[in-house]
Amino acid sequence: MRTGCSTRKRGPTITSSEHDAPKGARSLWRLIRERYLPHWKWFALGTACAAITSVAAASYGYLLKLVVEGLETLADPSATTVPPYLWWLIGIIGAAAAIRSLSLYGMTLANNTGVQRAIVDIQADQFDALTEGDFARLSGDRSGGFVSRFINDVNALREAGLRLANNLTKGVLTVIGVFFTMLIMDWKLTLVLLVIYPIAFGPVIGLGNRVRKRSKKAQKQVGEVASLLSESFQSARVVKAYGLEDYQKARAKKGFVERSRLFLKVLTDKAAVDPILEITGGIALVGILALTAWRISQGDTSLGNFVGVIGAVAVAAPELRALGTLNAVAQEGGAAADRVFEIIDAKPVVTDRPDATVLNDVEGRVAFEDVHFIYPDGSPALKGMSFTAQPGETVALVGPSGAGKSTIFNLLLRLYDPVSGTVAVDGSDIRTVTGASLRQATALVAQEALLFDDTIAANIALGRMGATREEIRQAAEAANAHDFIQALPGGYDAPAGEMGRNLSGGQRQRIALARAILREAPILLLDEATSALDAESEAKVQAALSAFSADRTTLIIAHRLSTVRAADRIIVMEDGQAVEEGSHDALMEKGGAYRKLVDLQLS
Repeated sequence: MRTGCSTRKRGPTITSSEHDAPKGARSLWRLIRERYLPHWKWFALGTACAAITSVAAASYGYLLKLVVEGLETLADPSATTVPPYLWWLIGIIGAAAAIRSLSLYGMTLANNTGVQRAIVDIQADQFDALTEGDFARLSGDRSGGFVSRFINDVNALREAGLRLANNLTKGVLTVIGVFFTMLIMDWKLTLVLLVIYPIAFGPVIGLGNRVRKRSKKAQKQVGEVASLLSESFQSARVVKAYGLEDYQKARAKKGFVERSRLFLKVLTDKAAVDPILEITGGIALVGILALTAWRISQGDTSLGNFVGVIGAVAVAAPELRALGTLNAVAQEGGAAADRVFEIIDAKPVVTDRPDATVLNDVEGRVAFEDVHFIYPDGSPALKGMSFTAQPGETVALVGPSGAGKSTIFNLLLRLYDPVSGTVAVDGSDIRTVTGASLRQATALVAQEALLFDDTIAANIALGRMGATREEIRQAAEAANAHDFIQALPGGYDAPAGEMGRNLSGGQRQRIALARAILREAPILLLDEATSALDAESEAKVQAALSAFSADRTTLIIAHRLSTVRAADRIIVMEDGQAVEEGSHDALMEKGGAYRKLVDLQLS
């Protein structure tokens, strides 16, 4: 859900000239227009430096011609000294080299700065789109695939951006400058080159198109490998316990082999570009040498012209080679741009309505009225679920796995919208209120107590940003966490570690409880919130929660009898529906579905 606005342009505005271009090219041009052009001052500076570099490079051939012609005059027996202009020409060549080196440095620095700033925008746009987008998208895709987009796709975009910025302008201007100096020196030799070199660009463009298609497959497969590695490292305990080392190694090896296969295909296509340009250059050189030898024998040209043209070709050849490989790099960047815009352009399904109101002064009355829900993968979760929780009431949801208990929490937080029916808070359909105000009125403690790689105090303070250290401490005490926090090296400033790995499962759960208590929301959602606690800690936490939830609406998902029996009301769920409802004693006396669950647990 988008609760804020971005200053960056997100809309897929495509000009008429882009409609006819391949998808990868359209995405790349759009990326340049929307993300790179805002930093145009850096690229303008880089272009100015590139122009200076090109002028200096293009002058080499003509200066060489003049130097050679000057050297030819020294072959005359009457020449006894080096003409002063020859020293000037040699000095000018040295000055041109110095100017070119300085302008190259300025061009690279300016363009790199512009590209890096654009890359920051691209990464921020992707992260914003994922963070603000639908929960279904994040929960439905591999996390490694998203990580790949932030690393591998961005690296491809950075490479394409740097190559385009540094090589395109410099290469084109240098080739144009060299072309005109060659025309001045010897137009006939220049025509030979104009006939031969364009022949190479047909195969080069074809290779570039193949690179784009294969790069997209390779970039997607990198995400699969990243997910596999992440899964393997996080499941190390299970792997060791079940002796699954060989199984995991085989899975990883298969992924690495496939990655290598796709990568080699891309490299094979890219590697063919240089040989094509190399053989074209060789053919051009043979043609120049043969034509020059014949024309010198006929007195139609001079050695100075020949050396000047060869010097100009020596300057232009690397630029032509760089321009030839640029298409493959741009196509690879285009494939990455496609994947970037797949994220940025995805429109969330669960969004605030234009006329959404703010949910204020929440009392905490929660109502589900004939709610049906089917997950995006097609699996039904709720089939006409109806119940009401009054302000200050504690309602426990029990039932077998897959009965739809967690789905109730997901719908109440509006991570999804129901297919039909109504979810309401204080009589307001939650689809008519802003998501921010709805979630501000709720506090969730999930079974998997996820902590961030920050201090203990910072993790608790996420419940209410700006809370004082004293308020954080009080929340920790209420969650029976203060004592163990004080015993940690650094106390409240101790690092929790990635996903809270520096703490035990029970400690993480108590930190998450403290975070929820600090939020002071009128609706408290506890999803197996004490499942990782020992009996003594659970008793203390339950006592704290009992006092904390006295004037709050509390919904509990739990399997432990000790957790649910004290609830004001228990709702028994089966197959997405409520089949029983009442207090613990009343349901036990009834001897229905709840009694069977209790007997099964006690047995």
